[in-house]
Amino acid sequence: MLLHPAGAPRGGPSGLRFPAFLWALLHVPVFLALYATSIGQAVQATPAPYRAWLWPTFLPQALLLALVAFALALPFSLAPRAYRFAVGAAAGLLTGGLAVDAKVLQSVGFHLNGFFLRVMLQPNALRETGVPLSDVLLFLGGALALVAVDVLAGAWFVRRFAAPARRAWPWALALVLLSAAERVYGGGLTYFAGSSVFAASTTLPLQVPIRMQGLARSVFGDRTNDPFEGANASKRLPAGVDPAELRFEHRPDVLFVVAESLPAEHLDARTMPRLWARAEHGARFTRHYAAASSTNYTLFSLVYGLQAQKLEAVVGAGRQPTLFPALQENGYQVKVSAASCVDWMDLQKTVFGGVSDLETWCDGNDPSTRDAQMLRSARAFTARADPARPVFLFLFFFGTHFNYFHDPEDQVFAPAWDGAGGLKATRAPGVEIEHRARNAAHALDRALDAFLDDFARTRGREPLVVFTGDHGEEFRQKGHLGHGSAVTDEQIHVPAVWLGPGVPAGVRDAVTSHVDVVPTLFSLLGERHPASLYADGLSMFEAPEDRFVVSTVGWEPRYAAIGKDLKVTMYAGMGGAQITDPDDRPLPDGPARMARQAGRILRALRGEAEPAPRAAAAPAP
Repeated sequence: MLLHPAGAPRGGPSGLRFPAFLWALLHVPVFLALYATSIGQAVQATPAPYRAWLWPTFLPQALLLALVAFALALPFSLAPRAYRFAVGAAAGLLTGGLAVDAKVLQSVGFHLNGFFLRVMLQPNALRETGVPLSDVLLFLGGALALVAVDVLAGAWFVRRFAAPARRAWPWALALVLLSAAERVYGGGLTYFAGSSVFAASTTLPLQVPIRMQGLARSVFGDRTNDPFEGANASKRLPAGVDPAELRFEHRPDVLFVVAESLPAEHLDARTMPRLWARAEHGARFTRHYAAASSTNYTLFSLVYGLQAQKLEAVVGAGRQPTLFPALQENGYQVKVSAASCVDWMDLQKTVFGGVSDLETWCDGNDPSTRDAQMLRSARAFTARADPARPVFLFLFFFGTHFNYFHDPEDQVFAPAWDGAGGLKATRAPGVEIEHRARNAAHALDRALDAFLDDFARTRGREPLVVFTGDHGEEFRQKGHLGHGSAVTDEQIHVPAVWLGPGVPAGVRDAVTSHVDVVPTLFSLLGERHPASLYADGLSMFEAPEDRFVVSTVGWEPRYAAIGKDLKVTMYAGMGGAQITDPDDRPLPDGPARMARQAGRILRALRGEAEPAPRAAAAPAP
């Protein structure tokens, strides 16, 4: 028998640990019930042939949470009388916390973190979010009552079923091993079923995300049966609107230009003088933010118009971007040219999966010549394109990425790092590394300017141009080198410029994001459907001054909500929320500011655009 009824505890502390372990396990069905809606949504987003394989992963995840409840009370086991009550208290408090987390996840798509805890503890912030304090008090009262029941029932259970002959630690170790096996199993399943499984693997909290694509590829070979890759992705309709319903009143040629690792500060009159001069006659956005500080996530947002943290769920569910099908429906000749390799990140098969004419430069090509090769290919495409049909050309420059490539004529900033050795290994001062990066931006500026002239001359008309950086780059200003490690201003604040027909000229300081680029493009082309049907953003020309946008690291759940004079950085766990200005400087009145803006921050986290009056239609080109 596993249990031995008894009138008093047997065997001291060790006799109580086993029934305490069982009491924690009895909460597993409750944990699964709390997340039932989110689990169901995650399974539905998975390709149908793999759903049955996904369902078993949630039980080990819930068992791990039960193990956490057991571990929380374990220090009290040295005092048997206190331990009997601590068992139920730990399980009850964890269950209450999970109940809140499940509601937050269902509402916002994020697990409970420091920001939400601060909101719940500030009545002013609660009012701004639209949650009545009475509702919170009612919930807390009910939760405390359930915790009290858990404490009393747990104490009775532990005393009643003390089992001196049973040790809890082998069973606890077995659960740890089972959880590790589930992570490995889920990683393998992700390889076969797609990234929606990876998204599902973090539906329950406290689950360590595991990526095994490289290992799985080396064992099983290249994946060939993902139902939502490549051409199959182009056959999946996006949520909200059929691309065939999107009609462009204006159809100029469009150049969508993205530069690798380009901070906002590098667009100035000295570093990029040609683009700076062109921007004087176009629109320049001074407060534009990348959706992520890592390339694959931020390109997803640029193309889809959706927040970066949705990548795995959206791409894994087979949802295509609206951009490319809509362009094709409106007669555009579409080409994607990426000097920065989009193959190793699987973007070629997913985000760009519906594009038949895609060219990228990866291993085997001299990194210093990739931009030149890309522009030669782009010029050839432009020359052979049908002059009677509009052109859409996506250019992804690589030269501003480490090793920051440039020619001698671009050595504008000195002293500059010589580029020897790896970026992480170099001991060069950060300012010298940045000087080299600025010189690379100068080289990009020179090459882009010449291409824009050639394109307009070949096509006989000025194109509509959008220019931005995929993300920024940090040069030790705040303890990092490069990108993809934080959501500091240097890593996520990027330039944004619009040029050409129909663009309202001027400098705009409203906060904008990569999720706004596709809605802005469609608006300038005269498309009238609400952007909310296909994107999380809105036209950059309609962005309200008091708006917040969201950025993330991407590969780890670290986020920032950025507004005009406030930034809240949070980790998607029980970590705290850091309140600063947008430049990451602490604010003495930060909590009060956050309380006033809590509603807008929550709307940003949910991907809801702030309401704004519709601007006048852009003039026809």
